[in-house]
Amino acid sequence: MEVFDNAVKQRISVGYSAYNFRRYSKPWIARIIAWPVGGVPTMEWGSYIGDSDGGEVEIMAVPGDIIRDGQRDGRGGKNTVSDWSMVMADYTLRKISQVEARQLFR
Repeated sequence: MEVFDNAVKQRISVGYSAYNFRRYSKPWIARIIAWPVGGVPTMEWGSYIGDSDGGEVEIMAVPGDIIRDGQRDGRGGKNTVSDWSMVMADYTLRKISQVEARQLFR
């Protein structure tokens, strides 16, 4: 993984379309800030800007950061979304697996 020592945090966002607020939680986003060996990651939470008609989640991040975003389905979880991504050099997100996220976490 490339390390960007002089990188400046920039706003990262992911859009979410309209949802039934009785069934789904507000969308969420987080940046992984610590990940102990054999443990679960510690996350810094971002914000959701919008309402049940849609909006976006946002957080400040630098290239190389590992990001999670998602939305919980309150009726059994079949439609729950929980994605892992890495912030690229151009501040776009590349979707990755949880295993790859653990390997890339610095």
